[in-house]
Amino acid sequence: MKKVSATLISLALLTAPSLFAGEVYRVVGEDGEVTYTDSPSANAKAETVDMPETNIAIAPPPAITKDSKGEAGEDDVAYTKARITQPNNNATIPPGQSEVVVQIALEPLLQTGHLVQIYIDGRKQGSPSAATTFTITSLDRGKHSVRAEVIGADKQRKTKTQTITFHVKQHSSNSKAKPAGPTPKK
Repeated sequence: MKKVSATLISLALLTAPSLFAGEVYRVVGEDGEVTYTDSPSANAKAETVDMPETNIAIAPPPAITKDSKGEAGEDDVAYTKARITQPNNNATIPPGQSEVVVQIALEPLLQTGHLVQIYIDGRKQGSPSAATTFTITSLDRGKHSVRAEVIGADKQRKTKTQTITFHVKQHSSNSKAKPAGPTPKK
């Protein structure tokens, strides 16, 4: 068991070169057991092990956006993706279904202080909300489009989604959009 433990530790040490800041030595004991260490004993026969270079990658700094005055905002990180994931483009809403759920996917996630504004057929629907899922009710029969914009705390548009078209096979009046789930606190 002791040899198995020493072997496993030796393998772990060899596969984790980034843990070492200095030299690594291979030591062969009197019984032929091989160990690896960064500080061999003075009476042991030790040879230096050539370790591969550690691969170091530096992460790029977060994107810094500018506010309406041209000043950099350190807390704002630019959105890399913004798209409507539901409904699918050219989806048909079946007769009898009175609600359409609109789901927006953002990367990174919706930031604190940012709000989402939904547009149905080019018209704003309700007030901007700190939600990414909305339920649209009371749509007239026919073809409709939906898109969304993310508005920052500075009231400037941070990103927008593509426009999705969907078809309603029912008849009702006046479209309204509301965030899904609990009503956000104001």
